[in-house]
Amino acid sequence: MTNSALQPVRKQDLQIGVPLSYPIYDGQHQLLLREGQIIQNEKQLAQICEQGLFRNPLWQAATRKPRPAPSLNPSSIIPQDVIEAPAKPVRSARHLAQVKLQPNATLHVQSLGDPLKPKASVKLIGWLEKSGVLISTLNAQGAILPFREGESLKVKAIAGKDVVSFQGLVEKVCFTPFPYLHLSWPDKLEIHQLRNSFRVNSNLIVSISAEGLKQTPAKITNLSATGAMLEGAKLKLEAEQQLNIAMRLPAAGEDHTMIISGKVRNCHIDPPAITAQYGVEFDPLEPSARLVIEHYIFNCLLEE
Repeated sequence: MTNSALQPVRKQDLQIGVPLSYPIYDGQHQLLLREGQIIQNEKQLAQICEQGLFRNPLWQAATRKPRPAPSLNPSSIIPQDVIEAPAKPVRSARHLAQVKLQPNATLHVQSLGDPLKPKASVKLIGWLEKSGVLISTLNAQGAILPFREGESLKVKAIAGKDVVSFQGLVEKVCFTPFPYLHLSWPDKLEIHQLRNSFRVNSNLIVSISAEGLKQTPAKITNLSATGAMLEGAKLKLEAEQQLNIAMRLPAAGEDHTMIISGKVRNCHIDPPAITAQYGVEFDPLEPSARLVIEHYIFNCLLEE
């Protein structure tokens, strides 16, 4: 979408508690709110306005019916005090030599020409600017991966707090002095700028306990380092209610069992879900728990 395709939206044009009749974008032209979503309160509106508000004047509202507001009992409508903006993949002019990606970093590689080939994790050997990138062709089990010359690869890696991805063409398959590939130099990188509020979709089965609620199975449908979205047919939670979440997350080749405390911040029903979804804000995490969650989130990004 070009810059000229969007027009500014004034704060006074938006109504609290009323489904939006058109999508809202931020100053970087990333989608903030879909048509039919509801702004719950003044605080949420103020947080959205900080990112800049824009709409597409070509949007044909008449051709689409706004999603009806969820039917909830008045006592179950909880103000949404915490809003987490989605991650923004940013097309960057930076080159590989300018990001914090060091030799021996783990790269996640996927063939673009053969979807049947599984994704693999390999090591970055190094690069020569404007000339090419060298990566190992040995996977974690020590087997040589069957890449061929002329094949296009999608490469992802963690660089500092960013997830960096680029495409490269296999220019040379080498076996001496060790197995490696010579990839073409990527002119552009795609960078996911990660923030504390960054979240990923998930399907984690967890156990919820709270005052008056014994261990109850539930599902985390998305997760961030600061909170989660819970869904469960047997969950009956209230605003500001404290709870404990017992979960098991894979990280660094191991499963980590954790109990995280938090507070219910909002409740809504977002189709296609048919049960209530609860937004939970985590209490301050122990460093070890935070590292496990961040590692899980990073790996979800790399596997997208």
